[in-house]
Amino acid sequence: MIFGSLFARKKDEEEKKKYEKQNSQKIFAKNISEEEEINKEKINNKIINMQERVEHKEVALFYVEELHKEPVRIKHIQELAKYQLPLKAKIPGDERSYFTTVEKVAMTKGGEYIVLMKEFKNPKYKENLKVGDKVEFEYSDSVGKYSFESIFKGTYKTSLIFSFPEKIERKAGRSAFRVKPNPAEPIEVSIEFPWGGVFKGNMVDINEHGMGLDVEIPKDGVKMMDIVKLSFSLPTKENQKKHEWAIVSTKAEVRFIGEGEEKKTRLGLQFTEISEDDRKIIREYWLMRQREELRRKLEYES
Repeated sequence: MIFGSLFARKKDEEEKKKYEKQNSQKIFAKNISEEEEINKEKINNKIINMQERVEHKEVALFYVEELHKEPVRIKHIQELAKYQLPLKAKIPGDERSYFTTVEKVAMTKGGEYIVLMKEFKNPKYKENLKVGDKVEFEYSDSVGKYSFESIFKGTYKTSLIFSFPEKIERKAGRSAFRVKPNPAEPIEVSIEFPWGGVFKGNMVDINEHGMGLDVEIPKDGVKMMDIVKLSFSLPTKENQKKHEWAIVSTKAEVRFIGEGEEKKTRLGLQFTEISEDDRKIIREYWLMRQREELRRKLEYES
């Protein structure tokens, strides 16, 4: 009887452990299932949020040609705040690019419009941004590029205060198409990167605002928004000897990184610091190349 009782008790304990194990597995499976549902919901929400952000970027800001009228500019800046389009800011004397968004358009007690913006994402702006500085802002919507200048007036809580822009410029794509160098007269460009490396590249195209360049450098050796130094020579007259070409030196910002010819890296560069003399040299070369191409086309058609 004692052995029978012990055997029965042992069997009950085994049944109990088996039941607890099965129940534990069910709870674990349920938790896993619930966790998967939660993760799935998080992923779906993340996708929705990403889609919403993309949709916000694919907007056409309120814009008419009458930007000299204050109400038009107010509406335009209000939509920048509404859609939270990123603005790239350039501080005088600072080669870095900073990013922010507009919070709102407000009015001072004196009846002056001001623009409140979020703090620039890179805190290093505090080293160079001073009250009274004229800051240049650039941004894009789905149909064009825009820019305006605004004076920094100070801070309010966590916001930066800027004067209301007196002028907004719209630049739909490139302000002027780029000309390609004459294949018989390739243009070699010396490019110096922020980390000190100096390379030779081949000019792909150019206008007075920027150029395309193929350079033999790994893609990870250059970053978007890097400021590089450029040096090159251009002919400004037809049949000009090479030693008579005009020398151009400028700084530029990397705006595109892609695949170039002969397995080189292609860079899209926008000039940031360029003298009027150098801009004039580029403009003369740009006009000369158009004349050459037009004459070549007419000769071919005739």
